[in-house]
Amino acid sequence: MNPVPIDLSRLNDPRVIDHIEKVDSRIRGGFRLCLDVLGIPLPDYAKCKPAGRPSIAKLMAAADTDTGTIATYRHEKLKIGVFAPTPQR
Repeated sequence: MNPVPIDLSRLNDPRVIDHIEKVDSRIRGGFRLCLDVLGIPLPDYAKCKPAGRPSIAKLMAAADTDTGTIATYRHEKLKIGVFAPTPQR
């Protein structure tokens, strides 16, 4: 069996990166296994994401940046800005 050179530059193609990031985790696992068996270092986009769910603060911060409002979740929790208590007379 003759060794065949592999063109690793194709792993950095944006279309490949986009595809691997969107596929099912089983397919991504097979992709990682193939690279490992061939002794090719894993690209960053093929590495596992941290387990677990993101915190509610991170989710709400992302939602706040999407909506572009000044009334953010963090301000609501800290009771500042538009969520500051109004003085009673």
